[in-house]
Amino acid sequence: MTLAEFINKTVTEHGPTILLLMTMVEVAPIKINPWKWIFKTIGNLVFGEIRKEIKETREEIKEIREELAELKRESEEDKAKEKRWHILGFVNSCRRGGLHTREEWNHAISELTDYEVYCKLKKITNGVIEEDAKYLRQLFYERNRKNDFL
Repeated sequence: MTLAEFINKTVTEHGPTILLLMTMVEVAPIKINPWKWIFKTIGNLVFGEIRKEIKETREEIKEIREELAELKRESEEDKAKEKRWHILGFVNSCRRGGLHTREEWNHAISELTDYEVYCKLKKITNGVIEEDAKYLRQLFYERNRKNDFL
């Protein structure tokens, strides 16, 4: 009997027994677990495409989050610019002698306060309107004291 015949006879006659022994035998220090390899291979075949799609979806979500963060930052900047322009417009009106109602003054002071709080939270320097803010508050104080609103 040749070696090939012996191996063929052993595998066909004792294959299930050998397979059972392979699942139960652990050679130290090398751990042999053929079932783990078999199931891992089958899992990769079955779920490989799904894993790829999940990875791509996660990357897309990451990109969307980055874009959303950028849009939020831009929106906040636009909001601050808009408040600053309203404040500067009101200051210019006052400097040109324009008269305003108490409600207009309250709104302008409220916007100024909101703008300053925003700048503090976002650590933005607002040197552009610091002097105008002082002027506006002083003028509001005087109008309040004299009660000479429009």
